Amino acid sequence: MNRQMDYKRRAGLYLLRKKGKAISIFLLVTVVSTFLISCFALLDASENLASDIRKSIGAAFYVRASTGVVTDENGEMTVTENHIRITEEEIRQILACGDISYYNPINYGYAKGEQLTFIPGEKHTEENNMGQVTGLNFSALEAAFTAEQLSLTEGKHITKSDSCSVLISSMLAAANNLSVGDKITLQSSELGEIDGNYIDVWSGKKRQVEATVVGIYDILVPDGNVTATPGRQENHIYASLDVLTELGASKPSVYTGEVDFYVTDPDTLGGIVSKVQQIAGIDWKTHFIRSNDFQYSQIADSLASLGDLIKILLACVSAVSAAVLTLILTLRIRGRIQEAGVLLAIGTPKNEIIKQFLFEVLAVSIAAFLLSYAISLVVINQLGTILLADFNPNLITDAVLQNGVSDAVEIGSYLDLGIGKTLLIYACQFVVVTISVILSSASILMLKPREILTTMS
Repeated sequence: MNRQMDYKRRAGLYLLRKKGKAISIFLLVTVVSTFLISCFALLDASENLASDIRKSIGAAFYVRASTGVVTDENGEMTVTENHIRITEEEIRQILACGDISYYNPINYGYAKGEQLTFIPGEKHTEENNMGQVTGLNFSALEAAFTAEQLSLTEGKHITKSDSCSVLISSMLAAANNLSVGDKITLQSSELGEIDGNYIDVWSGKKRQVEATVVGIYDILVPDGNVTATPGRQENHIYASLDVLTELGASKPSVYTGEVDFYVTDPDTLGGIVSKVQQIAGIDWKTHFIRSNDFQYSQIADSLASLGDLIKILLACVSAVSAAVLTLILTLRIRGRIQEAGVLLAIGTPKNEIIKQFLFEVLAVSIAAFLLSYAISLVVINQLGTILLADFNPNLITDAVLQNGVSDAVEIGSYLDLGIGKTLLIYACQFVVVTISVILSSASILMLKPREILTTMS
């Protein structure tokens, strides 16, 4: 017990006497620890981010009826549809081609609103006071939301289980004093143009449906084009599929718009699309298909490159810092030959001397670890914001699609390394420090006291 107290007391007195040398070791360990923790946190964040992007609905392909272009005698072009519709049978054949998580059929139409005033557009009249309606299963998967041109600000997204539900813009809600939970009555309509005037050309019996406002969205990327009232972004209504069916604008299980299919793994997108194009039951002369990995490949490659760079830096810094620490300790311990010789001469065991040297360095290292942890929290946040800002994900998970509600995902949530991994890094540094002390002490402690005293003389 006394010997144990002796080496600790000697170590404490040495650190008090040699403050400059203790501070230099303290600064070296602080810098290295901060760098290692920061790099490992960024590496962990990039790997977790890549994994989450891959697990989310990160790729899709879209199938729809082809369109044609007709040019009249005046040289004016008109886009025409072939009126081919996508059916549930075709959808079942496509779903059998691979691991497809969700499909999102889309129908388009128009609707007027009883006591609902739309934002006026070009040549606005009571006749064209209507808005475009997009009927779908999952509004969170609609292109304007996945591309972050629109953002849900109140309520929830439309899901497959919803009925008679709509999303409206914040401007339309404000103009009509509407909020989430309110009900609006929509009426059948169809936009047409006669003599340059936009009118309602609905020819059938007018039908009505009462729909509930389940969500309100903001427009993040405004469309600067001058357009008729139904074409304005602010007047766009996203609805559950049954809304257009109730209005008589579409038929059940028949889709006039495109059908979007979302694959589980973006890496399988190409293979699934190839299988779909080989389905004999679909006439590809009247259908076309396009794919979209939401830049997953670019993001994955960029994150992989960042991870590789961090790994190289970690390897280099770890090797260099261990070598520098060993060199500094070797030079300093060689400068303490006289102290070691006196301790050996008075009968102090070599292991007690090694304990003293080790205790000195570990005491300084522990203090450096505590400071490095506090500094690394700031460094990680700053570097993470800079290096990973371009990868801020718009993750669409199963929870979003089933519940319609999502929490915003911030890069900062990926930058927490965790206490377990942090302690493991410190433990590895303890091992490196211990080995460095033993190696630097070996050249002296292998000598006998008489040899050390002879060297001193």
